[in-house]
Amino acid sequence: MSDTTVTDDDSYTNAGKSDGGVSYVVGLTFFFIVIIIIISYVSYKCTNSTNSQSVPEGDDNQLMTVYIGVDEDVLMTFPKFTYAEKTTSNKSDSIDDVNGSSCSICLAEYKQDDVVRLLPDCGHLFHCKCIDTWLKANPTCPVCRNSPLPLKLEILRS
Repeated sequence: MSDTTVTDDDSYTNAGKSDGGVSYVVGLTFFFIVIIIIISYVSYKCTNSTNSQSVPEGDDNQLMTVYIGVDEDVLMTFPKFTYAEKTTSNKSDSIDDVNGSSCSICLAEYKQDDVVRLLPDCGHLFHCKCIDTWLKANPTCPVCRNSPLPLKLEILRS
């Protein structure tokens, strides 16, 4: 009989140990879930607060429109002509040396009846529709990155 009694005590002791291990795993899992929820909430609040900052109302704090590219009025001052006119002029050799026979923006060959625009400072030649679209979005020549604007800042030179 004593053998039976010892067996019962061993089974009771093993059952208690395994029950403690399960509760430890459940508690640890619950702890990590709570930590993840807290981190997610804090992250959401920080992201939401930086994206939804409002502009204060008042006359002093008005939004300004910033133009990145060249103004339409300035763009119309750049020379515009057909490609045939430029190749028949006395400067055709220098134009072919600088620009080649294709537009650097769309990479299409110039045809004799294509309308092209010449940038004043650098002398690069482009299809009119290509360079107009480019200069409305970017303030520089797509080939040499020089500004085609007629006014240069004197502050940079001094």
